[in-house]
Amino acid sequence: MVRGRDLSDFERGFIVGARMAGASVTRTAQLVGVSIGTVAKVTSAFRVTGKTSVSRVGNCGRQRTLNDRDARALVQFVKQNRSATLAQVTQNLNAGRNHTVSARTVRRQLHREGYYKEVEGQKALGRGQEGTQCCGPEDGPKETEPEPAPVGDGSAFILKGL
Repeated sequence: MVRGRDLSDFERGFIVGARMAGASVTRTAQLVGVSIGTVAKVTSAFRVTGKTSVSRVGNCGRQRTLNDRDARALVQFVKQNRSATLAQVTQNLNAGRNHTVSARTVRRQLHREGYYKEVEGQKALGRGQEGTQCCGPEDGPKETEPEPAPVGDGSAFILKGL
């Protein structure tokens, strides 16, 4: 009898089948090589759910703050208001909720949905622009890169979909 391992779907089905065929809990435990308690748990779980397999998908890690409905509402608001700032989007999302969500959480959810921020008047740096040198010999001439725009309270951001 091995302790601390998960049962395969075959073993779970075997336990349920043996119990339905009339085998005792003790005899079923001996046939499968598990404890009597395991046989009892699998049998009672089958009676409650009607399934022999256990779904473990989505049960690990911290639960997401925004559920699917909130995510859909967020994307719908961004589609309707393309030039909304991150602060405005966060305020709109928090308007109808019992608990508030941070701007960082909203930004992460928008990234998951394929929306990214773009600072007005500034292009992304270091993406193969001609004439700029990010890494190279120190003695050669270098062109200066433009300084990033100040972020401030997020009023300079435009949410842009892919």
